[in-house]
Amino acid sequence: MTQMSSSNGETLVEAALRVLHTDDPFEKARLGDEVANKWLQGHIVRPYDDSVDIVVPDRPSRLSNVKLVSPSEMPKLGKAGSLQSRQSIVHSLVHTESWAIDLSWDIIARFGKQDSMPRDFFTDFVKVAQDEGRHFSLLAARLKELGSFYGALPAHDGLWDSATITSKDLPARLAIEHCVHEARGLDVLPTTISRFRKGGDDKTAELLEKVVYPEEITHCAAGVKWFQYLCLRSKNGDDAACGSLVSELSKFQQVLMYRVRVRRISNYL
Repeated sequence: MTQMSSSNGETLVEAALRVLHTDDPFEKARLGDEVANKWLQGHIVRPYDDSVDIVVPDRPSRLSNVKLVSPSEMPKLGKAGSLQSRQSIVHSLVHTESWAIDLSWDIIARFGKQDSMPRDFFTDFVKVAQDEGRHFSLLAARLKELGSFYGALPAHDGLWDSATITSKDLPARLAIEHCVHEARGLDVLPTTISRFRKGGDDKTAELLEKVVYPEEITHCAAGVKWFQYLCLRSKNGDDAACGSLVSELSKFQQVLMYRVRVRRISNYL
């Protein structure tokens, strides 16, 4: 584990590593919230220490109480029409959020110093990490109210498989995790919310609609923002391929915001 800088207190990257080395997801969420507040309130001042070598784990610490299977072996979640289906869907969401916590702190620890990112990059993903921790805690509590618990059902680690593939390339990480996976989540979440309402579970629907959905929009936007930043900062920033990527992501961003506006307008119809 990376030795902590001895001068001027712990850096954000060092604190991020502590989160990544925490195996219990509930403690990981709690610690992440604590670290986020310290950074946002100015109690952690430096993003990283140039004199300290950073060793980010290939895989963050995790408990072994969740049975992992391949995505193809995952049982069908159903459409929230039964209690079993609602438990399965919420369990899947809890698992996704547990990985989202790790992904957010990993991008800070792995790429912040390596790619000489500006302070706003750290702040944006600290906010993402804090949101993901809150989502995990709220959804885990809701799962308990539904008579189940995190670890009661199998899950898959597809999100971290993508993180492994992109572990040496920040633009790829941003594009795949935040501009693809996050966007897919936004696409399906309105349908999930609708299914919970039809199944008579307004409490879960409200949690997803009022808390999770709007905050996930900002996470996707952060990915687009920093992908564009890297592309424009590149020495080959005027390269046609780079320009094309920026153009495509701008179109994607416009489509995303259009969907959000349509969704919000429909709430009043």
